[in-house]
Amino acid sequence: MELGSVRNKVIVAALFAIAGGVIAFFVSKRPQPQAPAAEPPRLGYSRNGSAPSVDLSAAH
Repeated sequence: MELGSVRNKVIVAALFAIAGGVIAFFVSKRPQPQAPAAEPPRLGYSRNGSAPSVDLSAAH
């Protein structure tokens, strides 16, 4: 086996490795989904009890 053919095989293997790395890099760069928008404030009455309660003890 000649030294030139070994060197050519190493060069070809390195080129394949570089090409594979470039392909893997671009495949892994998938677009990320957008962050969900902030929930707008709810108008009207609360149904889960989170509305502030009215303190009637101060009226007396």
